[in-house]
Amino acid sequence: MTSKSPKATTSLQILQSNVKWHHMENVAAGLWDAYSGLFGDQAMILAMNSSYVDPLLQFETQLKIIKSSFKTVFSIPSLEEVKEMGNREDDKEDLENLYQNTLNLFEDTLLILVSKDLYKLQILKDMAVWMNEDSSYLQERVMVIISRVLSFASRRVRGYASVDAPCLGVLAAELSLLCCHSDPLITQQAASGLCHLLCIAKCQNGTERKRSTVCERSGDHCLLTTPSNMEFLPKVLQRDKTKITQSVGFTLLPSLLTDFVWNLLMRLSSPNNIIAFRASAMLKLTLEYHAHKVTMVSKIVDTIYKQLRENPSHVMKHTMLRVVTLLTRTSPKKVVFQLMDYPVPADNTLILMWHAAGSEASVAPHVLKTILLILKGKPGEMQDSLKERRRFSLDTTNMMPVAASQALCTLLPVGSYKKAVAQVFPQLLMALMLQLCYSRDLRLRTGNRTLYAQDALRVLLTCSGLQQVDAALKRKNCWSRFNHAPFHHYGVYLVAKALSEYNFPQFPETLHYLYKLSVEDPRRSEDSIITVIFLTEVSLIDCEQPGSHSLSKLKSTLQSFSPALNINSYPELRQR
Repeated sequence: MTSKSPKATTSLQILQSNVKWHHMENVAAGLWDAYSGLFGDQAMILAMNSSYVDPLLQFETQLKIIKSSFKTVFSIPSLEEVKEMGNREDDKEDLENLYQNTLNLFEDTLLILVSKDLYKLQILKDMAVWMNEDSSYLQERVMVIISRVLSFASRRVRGYASVDAPCLGVLAAELSLLCCHSDPLITQQAASGLCHLLCIAKCQNGTERKRSTVCERSGDHCLLTTPSNMEFLPKVLQRDKTKITQSVGFTLLPSLLTDFVWNLLMRLSSPNNIIAFRASAMLKLTLEYHAHKVTMVSKIVDTIYKQLRENPSHVMKHTMLRVVTLLTRTSPKKVVFQLMDYPVPADNTLILMWHAAGSEASVAPHVLKTILLILKGKPGEMQDSLKERRRFSLDTTNMMPVAASQALCTLLPVGSYKKAVAQVFPQLLMALMLQLCYSRDLRLRTGNRTLYAQDALRVLLTCSGLQQVDAALKRKNCWSRFNHAPFHHYGVYLVAKALSEYNFPQFPETLHYLYKLSVEDPRRSEDSIITVIFLTEVSLIDCEQPGSHSLSKLKSTLQSFSPALNINSYPELRQR
């Protein structure tokens, strides 16, 4: 007799099983309906898998069928309840076999799909979401199937040069949350599944190793690849959020880790507070150690702003602000540029986020340098002009310098910024003086009465120990008249003169910076005028010092601006 093929044998076994269990239709109708329905679902799924349907449409249709099968299969009673439906021992045994084969049939469908295309591991993520949406499902059994499919996939990819499984980051987030589940059986399966997932991610990195386990080296938790048959339970991933996030952060590629972080961020708004708090803890731990690998920084910051603006009393507000702080550590420029791209004046939500971005002294120099870069722009200036190749804003007009000036009012008084402010005092001083001039022109066009550059300048003087300078300028009505065009250049002179009279501590650095500006090509004509006024007034103080050679240097510098300018007559002008 000719031997039958494995496929024929399998079909025969299925047929025999169907005949054997057909009498169960009268004993457990729901279980029988679930089992028989799975055959039809599997046939449609696999037929579509072999067709030339558009891949996206194919996946969406298969996912829809699998969701229907999922609800049917995992809504059946537990095994104990099913066995109680039988009156005889034979019935109980048949019911148990039918029950197990129903679950196995669902699992086999997933294994076939994943064996053809690892992209369809995405289905496992959806299964975890469906499971969390309804606690009546057989959650432990769902996790067993997810873990088994991941185990199969991890064995299959061993030796692959690369793996295309873009869903690993999102799936890792779901499994990480389940690793802290209150049910220890679910926790075990989630930890096992996560370990298999990280093995797949290792292949995706192109890194091959002979064995895998989660180990600790010099305080760092790293994941090594696993043998095909995992005979141990990765207990290190159970309930230990720090080790979970370190293992995930160490293993996943930046794009996948970004998906992981994004998924946890979305879970902060979960109606289930337990899940939200788990996500909060893992999100902060992940960014604490691996924020440098996150790529969608601007999108994350923008999402946080929109959520907090919509709900200022969000239960996870402090976590979201902490996320901004942690992202600023590694990507200060991206965070600052995003925060400056919102309308002015800033609302309370944006001010809170500025405080969060500026809460650590270590990033203060980088934040201030980015703000200084923004302050080089002129408010209201068209970004598509030939001179401005860089787009500071998503808007067609550049209002980011105005936002930057307002941000300085918030950041400069922060105690952790004191040292950084002192280091860039000359740059901030001149940038704000120029912005004061630009803001005056903007006010004439828009009618906006707010002078954030002036406010920021006064804050700069105050937090730099120059309160007397601010008070002196106030007595001369300098601040109240700065918005009048005829007074502006004289106001610049008054600020420079007041600083010089009080012999401010930052004098040497400011003088050096002014000389540097004077030899550079000015970006705009008004820049050179303000620079000349400041340089002249500050330099004359230095000229009066015994043995100073600044006078000759000042003359040559000013004559480069205007050969007709007579430096010897300037002291008379100062006394008028």
